[in-house]
Parts: sequence; structure tokens; C-alpha cells
Amino acid sequence: MKKSKPHTTDWPQIDRFLQSAEKRLSSARKILEFDEEACLQQAYEAMLRASLAFMFGHGLRPRSQPGHHIVIIEFVVQHLDKKHAGLLTVFDRIRRKRNTALYDDSGFVSRHDAEEAITTARDYLAVIGADIDARRPKACGAQLEPQVGELVRQRVISNRVQVRRN
Repeated sequence: MKKSKPHTTDWPQIDRFLQSAEKRLSSARKILEFDEEACLQQAYEAMLRASLAFMFGHGLRPRSQPGHHIVIIEFVVQHLDKKHAGLLTVFDRIRRKRNTALYDDSGFVSRHDAEEAITTARDYLAVIGADIDARRPKACGAQLEPQVGELVRQRVISNRVQVRRN
């Protein structure tokens, strides 16, 4: 059975998914102070939302079936520049940690795990956002909802500065 299906590339939808990813990352930062597991979950969901935007930008979406999170990550691994392989490895490790914490009573999320998830999500959103922006048709920038377009531009500029610092 095919793991993905065609999806019409809708740039405003992609921007909404990126904006949603940023909101989840912001929530993860706030939650860290009192709930490491919820923090890791939010950071993971931020990366997953950005990955869906990435997939939509390639004209595909995952089929709704068991294992669709793995399908999304595998798609990104296949289509993102190989220089980001380490980042994708950590993303998958966070996915496994989240599953263990969610489905197994032996799962434990430490503060270190949660902080690593936030850092990874921040870097991941910067990489995915830059890739999407590089592939975005120039005419689409003018068609964005003004507040979403400005948020995306601010996010890209901010994340590029953060990535250069590291």
C-alpha cells in the first residue's frame, strides 16, 4: 500500500502549518518549567507540523494509517539535504522517546531530554522553513495573508541568526 497520496500545494496552508509549528515550539518553552514530558510532546509536534508543511510543499501528504509519523519522517529524510542527517536522527530519537513516554509506563522524560527537544525543534524549524522558502514560487509571497507572511519572514530571519550563532 502506498504511504502517501497527492496533495495540492497550497502555500497559505503551508504557512499556517509553519505558524502552528512555531506556536507549539513556543508552548514547549513555556511548559518546560513544570512538565518535561508535555514539553517534549509539544516540541515533537512542532517538528511534525513543520514536516507536514514540507511534505505539502512537495505535493504529497501521508495516508491516514498506523505508522504515518514514521512515513512523514522518512519522507523528510529522503528529500532534505543530507547535511541535516544528524538533526533528523535526533528528531526520530525524540519520536521514539515520545512513544515510550506515551505508551509505556517505564517511559521517563528528563529535563535534559526536554531541553534537547526544544533545541532540536528550533533548529529543525529553521532548516525546514528555509527549504520551503527556497522552493516557494516568488508570486506566492505577495498572496500570503499579511500577518502570516510577516510571521514567516520574521521566523526565517530569526532562525537564520540562531543557526549562525551555533
